[in-house]
Amino acid sequence: MAVADAEKARHLIGPPITDVAGEPADQTQIDRLVERYHWTASHCADRDVLEVACGTGQGLGLLRSRAHRLFACDLSPENLAVARRMYGRGIALVQADAQTLPFADASLDVVVLLEAIYFLPSAEAFIAEARRILRRGGWCLVSAVNKDCPDFNPTHSLYYRCYGVVELAQALGEHGFVPECHGIIPMDNPSMRRRAFKPLKRLAVKMHLMPESIRARRLLKRIVFGRLRPMPGDIAGLPAPRRVPVALGIDKPDGIHQVVLCAARRL
Repeated sequence: MAVADAEKARHLIGPPITDVAGEPADQTQIDRLVERYHWTASHCADRDVLEVACGTGQGLGLLRSRAHRLFACDLSPENLAVARRMYGRGIALVQADAQTLPFADASLDVVVLLEAIYFLPSAEAFIAEARRILRRGGWCLVSAVNKDCPDFNPTHSLYYRCYGVVELAQALGEHGFVPECHGIIPMDNPSMRRRAFKPLKRLAVKMHLMPESIRARRLLKRIVFGRLRPMPGDIAGLPAPRRVPVALGIDKPDGIHQVVLCAARRL
C-alpha cells in the first residue's frame, strides 16, 4: 500500500468518518440515516444479510427485525465495540476489510454498503467480493452522497472517488449486476438558512477551505442548521420516513437528491 493510502487507512480505523452514535448531528443527517436504512430493510425480509462498514451499528436493530439472519462487519474495533454494547450477542459482528470479506461463496442474499464506498481504496474489490458471496438473484445495496447535487463538497481528503447515479450504476454493472437507482433527501427546496449559506459554501469549496476535523465541522453545522441533536444509537424505534425514495434513471446525473441509493441484483 502506498504511503498516501496507508495514511487514509489509518483514518478509517477510528470513528471520525462515520455517523457515530451520540455525536451531535443535524436533522438532515438523522433523516438521511433513517431513510437509507428503511430503504435497505425493504430488501431484507427473511433473507441472509450482511452489512459491510456498519460503523457503530445504528441501523442494525432495524435490519435484524426484517432479516432471517444478520451479520455485520467493520474495519474499526472502536466502532464494533459500540455496536456490541448496544446489541450484545444478538448480532454476529466481525472485524473485516470491505475489500476482503470472510464469508463463503454464495452464502448470502443481501450485501449492504452505505455511504462508505468512496473511502475504499478499491471499490472494485468490494463489488467483486459482494458478487462472490451473494447467491444468484441476491442484492448488493450501495448508497453514496451524490456528487452531482449542488450541495456536494468534492474536497474531502479521504475520498478515493466521488459517485453519482451514473458512476454507481456503471461500477456495479461492470461486475455482472443489474442496477436500479433511487434518490433521497431532495435539495431543490432548501431552508432559508441553507440558501443564505450556499454562496459561502461554494466559495469555501472553491478555495479548499472546507474543514476536515470533526470539531470544525460540528461548529459549521451549528452555524448552518442551528441546534444539533445526538445521533441515535439505534433507529429501530424511530418513525419510518414519510417520503419514499424517488426512482432515477441510471444513464444521466441527478442534480436534486443529496444521496443516491443503488440496488443491484446479481445475475
